[in-house]
Amino acid sequence: MIKKMRLLAVLPLAFSISLPVWSVEQPSVQAFSLAMAESSTPANSKHDTKAADELAKKLQAMITVSANFSQSTIGAKTDKSGRSKVEKGSMQLKRPNQFRWNITSPFNQEIIAKGGKLWMLDPDFKQVVIKQQDNQSGPTAVQLLSGNASEFLKDYAVTRMNYGPEVVYTLRPRNASDLFEKLDLHFSRDQISAISIADSLGGKRRIDFTRVELNQPVANDLFEPDIKKLEKAGFDVIDESRHENGV
Repeated sequence: MIKKMRLLAVLPLAFSISLPVWSVEQPSVQAFSLAMAESSTPANSKHDTKAADELAKKLQAMITVSANFSQSTIGAKTDKSGRSKVEKGSMQLKRPNQFRWNITSPFNQEIIAKGGKLWMLDPDFKQVVIKQQDNQSGPTAVQLLSGNASEFLKDYAVTRMNYGPEVVYTLRPRNASDLFEKLDLHFSRDQISAISIADSLGGKRRIDFTRVELNQPVANDLFEPDIKKLEKAGFDVIDESRHENGV
């Protein structure tokens, strides 16, 4: 049980699987639901149809993405010293709905998705948890980058701002039931450079991308871990996907 809690606790915000992860000092699910219900509904947010169409085309043109990332909390204390938590690693995306998120600092963890399944690998605890990919609790940044962008954006009011060579697209949910209050997609010279996410409880995350490579060949085996090999290496495999399917 301790091992499993570690996997859920360190899951990046971009991959909220069972519970929304905003910081280590996470509120209860009931408190989160209440706060979302009480938050103002952004139904009247301005929407720029041209910006939404432009963003959808940019995202759909990103067939594969490889990059290094640095994900940090903003404005939230995540340890006793009050310093923000920073996670670093590399990522690969491949349409449709395939991704690999490899955290290398301050701990080791891989999150892989393909074919409707999601694998969470924890090398330190030698554990693999398998879940259904469609069991994610609400839209995520990864769904936006690797899924059907046009369909995703239908549920959001989209606006665009120019800051010199940088263009920022802001997404606000049309209802108050979403996991985030605002999501910003940053593009620098037409290349994605960052994603920043804010929730209604004051939690904020920013993912900065470096060494971005678009539409270059990405090996298919990156998106499907060798479970037999992991078992031989001593990994415990917890397959929750069968339970989620009612098996």
